Amino acid sequence: MKWKNDNADWGLVSIGLHWIMALLAIGLFVLGKYMITLDYFHPLYQRLPDLHRSLGVMFALLLLWRLIWRWSNPLPVIQARSGERFLALLMHRLFYLVMLAIVASGYLISTADGHPLALYGGIEVPALVSGVANLEDRAGTVHWFLTWLLAAMLALHVAAALKHQIIDRDHTLSRMLGMNPVRREQ
Repeated sequence: MKWKNDNADWGLVSIGLHWIMALLAIGLFVLGKYMITLDYFHPLYQRLPDLHRSLGVMFALLLLWRLIWRWSNPLPVIQARSGERFLALLMHRLFYLVMLAIVASGYLISTADGHPLALYGGIEVPALVSGVANLEDRAGTVHWFLTWLLAAMLALHVAAALKHQIIDRDHTLSRMLGMNPVRREQ
């Protein structure tokens, strides 16, 4: 399998980034929803937010890599009707926008007090914005809303992929798994 995309298929890097980020996004969502249920005396009350922030920074770095990779590689032809092609491109752009906004709002939650974002391994990400009234609460509301929006978008994305694979039989899901049967027959 090739590393880069071409006009027919996704490359190994794009496929790997897609699935790693999907699993990481789901894991961050579940972890975030669980950790906000913990009370102050729970043994994981301090540890899980640290883990969530560290994984969030990893997600942000992967997102940056994915955007650079996407802009520097050809986009494989979307095998769908023109209206569906437009919706697919719109949805992908919205995915990137929402993911960037989730990362930004998470960062603002963590640095609203002016302290750097401390990660596992002693790495610190400096606070760039502070002193804004209720910043943590505002960013928290945005973060909460956008994570639910991303979850809904993900459900729609999965449904569309299954529709294309099962009903349309256009191998969309197979291509994103690196198993394009049309390419192998050629």
